[in-house]
Amino acid sequence: MKWLLQKACLTLGVLTLCMPGVQAKHIKVFILTGQSNSLGTTANKTDTDPENLPASELDARIPFFWSNRSTTAADGPAAIIGDSGGKILTMRKQQGQGRNPSFWGPEVAFCRGLYENGGRDFLLIKASRGGGGNGYWLKGKQMYQHVLDTVQAAVAQLEKHGHTYEIVAMLYLQGESNSATEAKLAGERLGDLIDELKKDLPHARSMLTVVGGIAASGERRDLTRRLQKELADRRDDTTHFSTMDLQSHLYDRLHFDKKAKLEIGKRFYMHFVALQEKKGRRQGEAKR
Repeated sequence: MKWLLQKACLTLGVLTLCMPGVQAKHIKVFILTGQSNSLGTTANKTDTDPENLPASELDARIPFFWSNRSTTAADGPAAIIGDSGGKILTMRKQQGQGRNPSFWGPEVAFCRGLYENGGRDFLLIKASRGGGGNGYWLKGKQMYQHVLDTVQAAVAQLEKHGHTYEIVAMLYLQGESNSATEAKLAGERLGDLIDELKKDLPHARSMLTVVGGIAASGERRDLTRRLQKELADRRDDTTHFSTMDLQSHLYDRLHFDKKAKLEIGKRFYMHFVALQEKKGRRQGEAKR
């Protein structure tokens, strides 16, 4: 009986963030956005149980808010694939579309890594899209506004219950669908996205950005990879990691399989930690 009570408390514990009377906390907020590999497809028939997350008791302790958009939505008032109903829930797979019974992506291993290494009082907000070039993330366009709306809806739940928060980092995985023009502007547009979100999102002035490189082949993708990395190399608040070693895990030459999704989530975590430590060193040196 004691074990059952403990398990129930673990399951409910994260949800108490938004229950009346809970002690106010300071929440570190992370944003995940991008296209289909950020969304996390599950259509690979060669994976073992591709639809479901590998089991972990940690998921019941990880706060998660999501709203994902359809790839068929163009730039208008698009249909939402699925969302968390405007509530902060716990880590889980999300609603699917088309050949994908569900979606789950790098958020899973990223959050598990964060929790396993002592991270507490954090929230992952996912606002991804099934496809589309970087033009959708231009200020005023569909995905830029969707990121703003999704984050604002999530943090409103925190504020409602007295929590304070800061937007610590954005995790970005996008580029496979860039047109020739979008590929040429991949670095510039990524820089603009970071700068504009820092201004438009609440408590995001110190936001870090971790860019996951794409792995699909082609000249436009090579250019996207290069320009995203060059942008990250020029900025103190941004880092980039490669996924080219995971090309054999593109089950349809475009989308990552289950093993790769988990590995990419781990890399997001490791590179976030490294960037945060680098930021801490710079701040320490500035105080001397």
